[in-house]
Amino acid sequence: MIGFRYHVVSLAAVLLAVALGVLLGTQLSGAVGDDLRAEVRALGQTNSGLEARLAAERTRAGSADTVTTALAPRLLAGTLKNARVVVVGTAQAPEDVTDGVTTALEQAGAKVTGRVQLTDDYADPTRAADAKSYVTGGGQPAGFQLPESDDAGVLSGALLSYALLGDKDRDPAATTTSEVLSGFASLRMLRVDSPQVTPADLAVVVAAGPVPGEDPAARVRTLSALVSALDGAGRGVVVSGVTGGGTDLITAVRADAGLASAVSTVDDADRPVGQLATAFALAQQAAGESGQYGTGSGADGPFPPTTP
Repeated sequence: MIGFRYHVVSLAAVLLAVALGVLLGTQLSGAVGDDLRAEVRALGQTNSGLEARLAAERTRAGSADTVTTALAPRLLAGTLKNARVVVVGTAQAPEDVTDGVTTALEQAGAKVTGRVQLTDDYADPTRAADAKSYVTGGGQPAGFQLPESDDAGVLSGALLSYALLGDKDRDPAATTTSEVLSGFASLRMLRVDSPQVTPADLAVVVAAGPVPGEDPAARVRTLSALVSALDGAGRGVVVSGVTGGGTDLITAVRADAGLASAVSTVDDADRPVGQLATAFALAQQAAGESGQYGTGSGADGPFPPTTP
C-alpha cells in the first residue's frame, strides 16, 4: 500500500521538474531570441546596403541616359539620310518606346512615312477567319500577289507589308496604302497613329514584353509572319523593344535561324542607347547585313557597327 509520504515525495518531484523546465525554457528562449534579433539586424543592414547600391546604379543609368540623349543628334547624323521608314507597333508596344525609336530615326536623317499600331485582334487566333476572308475576298490591290498559303498570319502579313512597302521593285499604287489600312482598321486589327502613311523602303517593328492572351505561341507566329513579310517586301527590318520571358517577338525572331539571319533585333529600346542602336541596326539592314543587339539572351553584342 502506497503511503502518504510517497505521494508527497512524488508531487515534490513533479513540481521540481516543472520548475526546472520553466527555468531552462526561459534561458533557451532568451538565447534563441537574441540570435534571431541579431539575424534580423544583419538582414536589415544587408537590405539597406542593397537598396543603396540599387539607388546608385539607377543614378548612374539615369546619367548615362541623359548623356546619350544629348549626344544622339551628333552620333546619328546622316546614318539614315533620306531613308523612308515606316514604324509598326505591336499591341504591347509602349508609346514612349515607339516615340523614342521614331525620334532616333528622324535624328539619323530618315523620313518616317507613318506609324501604325496593331491591336490584340491582329494576332488573335479567334480572328483568323475574319483576316483570311478580308485578304482573300477578291478585292486585292493591283500588283499584289496572294501567297500560296492558308495561314491567316501569312496572308495578313503579305497584304499589310505590300501596303506599307510595296515590293522590292516598286511602290504600291497611291491609294493602296490607305485602302488596305482602312480595311484592317475596320476589322479593329490596327489603327494609324500619324496624319498619313505613305510607302517606305525600310520598317521598324516595335515590340515589348510577353504576348498576352490565349495561345500566345500562335499570336507570336502571326507577328513573326508579318516581320518576315516586311523583310521580303522592303530593304530591311529591325524588331526593336524589350524581351519578355520567352513568349515575345524578339525572342521568337532570334530563335528562328532563317529569320534571325535576315532580320535585326534590339532588346533594350526602352533606353536611349537601344533607340540609337535601332537606327544603326536599320542602316546595317539597308546595307544588307543583320545582327542581334542589346543585353538579352541571343544578342550578338550590345551595339551594332556604327559604320555599316
